Amino acid sequence: MNSRKEDRKKRRLGKKVNTYHHLYRRKGVYPFLVKNSLKLIIFLGLIIAALLIFQDKMPDLKYTFELFTSKFKPITILVFFLLSESILLGLIPPDFFLVWAQQFPAPYAMIALLAVLSYGGGIISYFVGNYIGHLPKVDKWLQQRFFQHINKIKKWGGVLIVFAAIFPLPYSPICMVAGMVRFPFTVFIILGLFRFLRIFGYAFVLAQLT
Repeated sequence: MNSRKEDRKKRRLGKKVNTYHHLYRRKGVYPFLVKNSLKLIIFLGLIIAALLIFQDKMPDLKYTFELFTSKFKPITILVFFLLSESILLGLIPPDFFLVWAQQFPAPYAMIALLAVLSYGGGIISYFVGNYIGHLPKVDKWLQQRFFQHINKIKKWGGVLIVFAAIFPLPYSPICMVAGMVRFPFTVFIILGLFRFLRIFGYAFVLAQLT
């Protein structure tokens, strides 16, 4: 009896996976995933190549960041990071702050805080987009400005949010677009957890390079 139930569950799961596979293939999700994966590999490859070629000619990267950030208190930099990840729409890539975090005695504690702030910044962007959606003139301008993102999130749904959370895509603008199109908030905050994977993953890679 139990084996029959398990078989039925497996068949239902198989049908769902097959349905989503054909849906994503038809909507162009896979080419988008491959394209951005290649971009990520090329980006990391260029950084590694540059460090290997110019390592004897470049000043110590950590020292450079320590020198730059010595004029600012950590709380100031953290607030600016939150603003960058929310209302400033990713003005500065989070990788800059991940290198900065390496100077602390417990770097991964600081990186964890950055991950929380980045995740929170995405939620703020969502609510900004949700609010803007009620302002006809601003909403019209943003509909034109972020037409591609709006089109993709309507076509792919949560897949785009996951991609933006992990890959080097404009995470904050896509979160704002999710709010504009009234993407389900409960699903959004769950999918946004992939942002932690991105922050810790990139932090680990950057730690090996610096």
